[in-house]
Amino acid sequence: MVSIEVVQAASASFYVLTITVVGVRLLVLARRNRQLPELYLGLSLILGGTLGASLEAGAMVAVKDLDPERVGLMLAFGKFLGILALAMQGLFIWKVFRCDSRWAPGLLACYVGLACAAFAGFYLGGTFTTGQIPMGWFWLELLGRTAGSVWLICEASRYYGLMSRRVGLGLADPVVSNRFLLWAIAGGLGVLMMLTAAPPALYPGSTSLWMAYDLVVFSLCGVGFSIVYALAFFPLASYQRWLRGRVAPSA
Repeated sequence: MVSIEVVQAASASFYVLTITVVGVRLLVLARRNRQLPELYLGLSLILGGTLGASLEAGAMVAVKDLDPERVGLMLAFGKFLGILALAMQGLFIWKVFRCDSRWAPGLLACYVGLACAAFAGFYLGGTFTTGQIPMGWFWLELLGRTAGSVWLICEASRYYGLMSRRVGLGLADPVVSNRFLLWAIAGGLGVLMMLTAAPPALYPGSTSLWMAYDLVVFSLCGVGFSIVYALAFFPLASYQRWLRGRVAPSA
């Protein structure tokens, strides 16, 4: 029988592999086409997924095995990288959906500011030396870090609705339209990933089976998150044919 530790290690490793591959491919694409959205999103995946989330998840899993200072240091670096990733994700949303908006930069600054305030609260509360997470600051951080994905869901869903109507009239490419749907799905998976941070913070050091599977859920959401972004930016030819074939009869 496969142990939960093996399942955790396998799912976490696959998550890190997929999100890193997609992030690097986006950075390579950004270098080739000189486009900022790909650069911002690629940096967000590498900083927040490959590095930040891995450090934070590792700290929460090892909270009973490592000394508090080491756990606190992992949390500090992980959360700092998470804030940078949140900012990069926000820049991606801003530049893709609201490049001429006056309120979008303010919204971005607001929720990144919440995450920064929580980081300062963790520092002042001794989290980065003891490894203990004050719940008040945790909920503030969760609000800030989830806001970016919620914003992405709203913007991408709105555009997908508009594009779907145009596809139905033969005025838009179904592959382009589907990209907005995929971005909305990625936002939803991002919210789920953020919510998996709650159980370890609420029950630090718990060894219950459902808590052990929390990391597995996080990793599987991360894998799905990476695959969805890969389909959005690097769709397989067979996937493109399938999307276009779905609307061909009514075109």
